[in-house]
Amino acid sequence: MLGSLMAASILLAGCATVPMAGAGADAEGKRFDPPAPGRSVLYLYRSSILGTEAIFNVADNQQPIGALADKTWIRVDVSPGQHVITCAVPSYAPLTQNPAQAATVNLAPGETRFLEVDVWPGLPLNPRCTATEVGADKGRAAVAASNRAMGAGWSN
Repeated sequence: MLGSLMAASILLAGCATVPMAGAGADAEGKRFDPPAPGRSVLYLYRSSILGTEAIFNVADNQQPIGALADKTWIRVDVSPGQHVITCAVPSYAPLTQNPAQAATVNLAPGETRFLEVDVWPGLPLNPRCTATEVGADKGRAAVAASNRAMGAGWSN
């Protein structure tokens, strides 16, 4: 019974949404400007048709980056070095497992890298996420076809 109710509520919920950046910030990020000297850039995006009802809260080295819904992306300017990307699905709070370690990326100064964040099925009705590094061409195309989500700590 509980499972049926949860499944019905998920179907009724439709696609999840997150706070979006303005058109100017979206266009700026889609220029793919290189990072400032001594910095690196990560683009994280979602473009899957699976799990559209779930929002992924994404963190880098345990520091919140923002939230991703389907067809959204975030650019993060970071220090070079190791970055452990984790994510959690807050909309499933009673069932959500600990944040999943989605990817580890080692960035050199001046690098720009792209990670596709995707749903990874967990227990029934308990999606988790994974992140896969993709090539620059694929990453740029996915970002260009999506909209910029607001990152943690900044406003529109």
